[in-house]
Amino acid sequence: MEKIIERKKQSWDGMFYSIQRIDLLIVSFCGAGIYVCLETIKFLNEKKMPCDYLIKIAGGIFLLGIILNFLSQHFGFKSNQQDYLMCESLIDANNKNLKKCKRKLLKEEANQYDICSEKYSKLTNILNYFSMGAMFLGLILLLIYFSITF
Repeated sequence: MEKIIERKKQSWDGMFYSIQRIDLLIVSFCGAGIYVCLETIKFLNEKKMPCDYLIKIAGGIFLLGIILNFLSQHFGFKSNQQDYLMCESLIDANNKNLKKCKRKLLKEEANQYDICSEKYSKLTNILNYFSMGAMFLGLILLLIYFSITF
């Protein structure tokens, strides 16, 4: 029972930690990438130079990376929320004052929360990988653009 109570606390903390985790680096790099792309486009326009699509595509991919990252944050929160609710149901199900049928319903409810939490967690992981991939692809395209242009 104490393990479930501790897990409930960790899930609660995780809901808020998921907003502040390392994904800030992805958002920072993608934001900086967008800035570099926009400044480059501005420079090219001022100098009346042609603007290659590669720099625009890189900026779009950086933007996609940020969007995917925010979606992963949302689904990470939902995963922790469902895990928290599962722990609450399990704690309630271990209440000896409840009827057996009520405890069984609470355990089934906890199982549903667990399944839902796993789905959100998998989606979060997938979005995190795609977000990182978008960041790396944007950086690669940016480096290719600058290495062949200047």
